[in-house]
Amino acid sequence: MAATDLQTGVDGSGGSGDGGAPLQRQPWIRFALVFGALAVVSEVLYQGVTLESAVFQAYLGVLAWISASVLGCFETGIVVRGSLITNSSFAVEVARGCDAVQVCSLLAAAVIAFPLEVKAKVRGLALGILVLQIFNLLRIITLFLIGAHLNRIFHAAHVYVWPSILIVVTIAVWIGWVRWETRLESPVEHAS
Repeated sequence: MAATDLQTGVDGSGGSGDGGAPLQRQPWIRFALVFGALAVVSEVLYQGVTLESAVFQAYLGVLAWISASVLGCFETGIVVRGSLITNSSFAVEVARGCDAVQVCSLLAAAVIAFPLEVKAKVRGLALGILVLQIFNLLRIITLFLIGAHLNRIFHAAHVYVWPSILIVVTIAVWIGWVRWETRLESPVEHAS
């Protein structure tokens, strides 16, 4: 595992990291550029292609079905029609923005852009996307329960609270992954 410290430019190989092209001397610039490019491409694909695809609509239906299956443990009369979850007191549609695709894409861009081996990136992508999907399912389930029982706070939970939680979790997962994968390679750990 060869990693480069993004602040110092030290490449973990014992060298000073000061030779080569500007992007090699300043790996944080490379990270920012790659991350930014991947984030823009993923957003363009999401907005321009993904949202209208049959696969995406089926994915929303799967999210609704999984959420409804869990909700059935807490609520009676849960029914799923496509991406709509209903019972006698409330209905919620799993729609664009309720899918965690954008936060997963941002996490993927950050993982891919970070200077680590492919195996480490695969681990980060697999675990990170799984964590974000679990949090998204919790989001859908809790929003349904809030809507059914505390409707006056539904809007705030839907528009402000849960998006903030997903952003914080995305950042925390990425930072946790970076710290885990680089834990053995701190260039300043044994400095004299």
